[in-house]
Amino acid sequence: MERKLGRPMEQQSEERVQQFEEKVLNVRRVSTKRQGGASYHFSALAVVGDRSGRVGIGIAKSKENMVAMKKAINRAKRDVFDVPITTNGSIPHEVTSKHGASKLFMKPAPDGAGIIAGSSVRQIFELAGIRNISAKVIGSTNQINNAYATVDALKKLRIVIK
Repeated sequence: MERKLGRPMEQQSEERVQQFEEKVLNVRRVSTKRQGGASYHFSALAVVGDRSGRVGIGIAKSKENMVAMKKAINRAKRDVFDVPITTNGSIPHEVTSKHGASKLFMKPAPDGAGIIAGSSVRQIFELAGIRNISAKVIGSTNQINNAYATVDALKKLRIVIK
């Protein structure tokens, strides 16, 4: 096997991964009743993004808090996708999405309007690099469902050519 010039693969993948900013949106303690008593686990929801059109979310469970957060961040890095953003930092068109009991409605906002959204939706928009958007979550207040509804809506976006 011949050796290729350049940096080792480990360094190349680390450089590619380090460009993402990470945020843990939600950590839950989940208890299960067992024969010997209650056992506790942790569930974490994380989002990663580069603030220029790439974002991903991940959810993971573990017996320890920090391990669940690391696993969620790694899953989010694996599931990164591209988001089309207009020149004024908004989305190209209106879109609705549903996940579980959460319904999400997003529409483009004029330049300078900022991010008008709540909870985990706002943080996903920030890490995706969207600067001007108006969004409303109707139905559930569950952050996990809201995050997945946001990702579904962002994946539905298409570039509009006039």
